[in-house]
Amino acid sequence: MKLIIAFLLTFTLGLFAEDIEYSYVPKKVYQKQVFPISFVTTSPKVISFDFKGDKQPVLDEAVVIKNGSKTFYTYYFKTTDKVFSIPEVTVNIDNNEKRLHGVKIPVQRIPKHKDFSGIIGSDLKIKNHQVSVYDGKTNLVAISLEAHDANLEDIYIPSALKDGIDNAKRTGSKMEIHYYIVLPTEQTELSFSYFDTIKENFVEKSIPIELHDGSVAAQTDLNPKDDSFEALKKYTLLILAILFVLLFLWKRDFFYLVMAVIAAAVLLTFYTALATVCIKEGSPIYIIPTSNSTTSIHVDQKFKTTKLAQRNEFVKIEYKNGTVGWIKHEDLCQD
Repeated sequence: MKLIIAFLLTFTLGLFAEDIEYSYVPKKVYQKQVFPISFVTTSPKVISFDFKGDKQPVLDEAVVIKNGSKTFYTYYFKTTDKVFSIPEVTVNIDNNEKRLHGVKIPVQRIPKHKDFSGIIGSDLKIKNHQVSVYDGKTNLVAISLEAHDANLEDIYIPSALKDGIDNAKRTGSKMEIHYYIVLPTEQTELSFSYFDTIKENFVEKSIPIELHDGSVAAQTDLNPKDDSFEALKKYTLLILAILFVLLFLWKRDFFYLVMAVIAAAVLLTFYTALATVCIKEGSPIYIIPTSNSTTSIHVDQKFKTTKLAQRNEFVKIEYKNGTVGWIKHEDLCQD
């Protein structure tokens, strides 16, 4: 009898250990919101999930958190429908399948609001921003954004003349992007709002548009214009080279000769002619070097220009009226 009880107890515990259920399902979500759905299990075995229907997680891998004997699996979804629906979830626990019922979550529309950027999430942070001259009439603002449970890829600023995103990265609930926006030079502040899903209210954000001297946007390599200190650098290096030569002639110490050669070598790099490239007629010029960037203009005729920089399959050039942009390698001509 004791053996039978022990067997049944072990069998029951085994079933319980492999049991899995929903841990968190939101009662409502908003259109274009990124939101979590969590599962909990006490099984230590390998688990995989298969979501039936067209609603798939934005990330293939779940965020896994262990808490004592329980393990939580969290997936993030995004919806644009009136009702978010997953017909069924198939869970594979060490090659044993278990089916969970589907979920239906009502989807609400975001109310209209002034300067709404389209961002829905929580704890939005402007990590940093940089301003550079785009052309004679506009500035290019590079903004680094971070938020949780957010759709930063949908950002839209109504006042933007051109915009684009780059380096979009999602890690669990956190998302980061670089956002680039072209604004008129007379605009001194960028204001926008986002909808905070925790506060369930709009939150205002603002960025001062201040153009500083020197080369800005160095981190993102957007503006290759020579900075205002270039002439000073050249004259300083020239003076140092002459000074080190004089010191060598006076002291006869080869250390000064080596320093003179180094200063002269660095000085020569300032005067080395940049390579020229040929641009095909009709080629699009992108505001940032990514395939999903907005095009600023199309080249009206074939022309040659200086190659200012290169990033992956893009080459940076200067077009008419001082407009700086990026051209794909495939749009370069041979002659």
